[in-house]
Amino acid sequence: MGSFATRGEHAPLAVRQVVPTRSHAGKRYLVLGGAGGAGKATAALLAAEGASVVIADVREQALNEAIASLGPDAGAITGVVVDLGDTASVAAAIDQATETLGAIDGLVNCAAIVRHVDPLETPWSEWERIFSINVFGAFEAARLVAKAMIAKGIKGAIVNVASEAGKKGHTQSLAYSASKAAMINFTRVLSEVLAPHDINVNCVCPGGMATDMLREVAVAYGDLVSQAPDEVFKQLISSQLRRHIEPTELARTISFLLSDDAMIIRGQAINTDGGDTPY
Repeated sequence: MGSFATRGEHAPLAVRQVVPTRSHAGKRYLVLGGAGGAGKATAALLAAEGASVVIADVREQALNEAIASLGPDAGAITGVVVDLGDTASVAAAIDQATETLGAIDGLVNCAAIVRHVDPLETPWSEWERIFSINVFGAFEAARLVAKAMIAKGIKGAIVNVASEAGKKGHTQSLAYSASKAAMINFTRVLSEVLAPHDINVNCVCPGGMATDMLREVAVAYGDLVSQAPDEVFKQLISSQLRRHIEPTELARTISFLLSDDAMIIRGQAINTDGGDTPY
C-alpha cells in the first residue's frame, strides 16, 4: 500500500554539535566492534568524556588504523583482536581488556555481521554464522563482563547495539533481523538478572546510519532493483531527519545509557533511527 502525505518535504535537519563533558572520567569500557562506524565513534566519545577504552574487533588491520586515526586527543584507547564466533577468543579478549584497564565498568556490544539473500534461499550455515556472532558471541561477552563486574562489586552498565530490523524485520536480511530481535529479548532478560548487582542493561536500535554496513545494504538492494548502490544509499535515510544518522549521534545515546543518569531506563530497546520505528 502506498502513502499519501498532506505535508511537504523539508530540508534535512542539521547534525547538532555537542561539547563532550567529563561524565565518564575514570571509567573503563570495552567496546566490541570498535574498528569502525558506531563502535569507533562511541570509543572516541567515551575517551573524550574521560574514560579509558579498549576497542575490540576481528579485523586487526582495521583495529590498528582506527586507533591511529583517533589520535592522542582521543585519550587512552587501546585495542584487542576478537572473534565473537569463537568462545575462547571472546574469553581471551575480555581477559586482555581487563588486564589493560584494571577492571571493566561497562560494555558496548557493537559488533555484528549482516547477509542479504532471498529469505527462502537462506542456508542453514548462514543462520549459524550470523547468530554465532550477533547473538551467541554478544551474549557471551555480556555474560563474562557481567561476572567480572560482579566479582569486583562494580556497578556499571551494558549497552547492546541491536537494530530497527530487530523490531520491523527486513525480508532480504531475515537471519540478521531475527538475530537483532534475539538481542532485544536477551537485553530485557539480562537487565532483570543483573539488577540485583546494580548493572544496568539496555540496547539501542539504530537505522539509516552512515556506515559501511548500510553501504552493503545499498549494494544488495541495488542489485534487486537494478539501481546504482550510491543512488540506493541516498534513499536509506530517516524520514524525519531527511538525512543519514551520523555514528556520533548514536554514540551520544550509548554514552548516556552507560551513565548513572540512565539508571531508571532498564531493559529497554531504545529507537535511535530518527523516528521511523513506531514502537
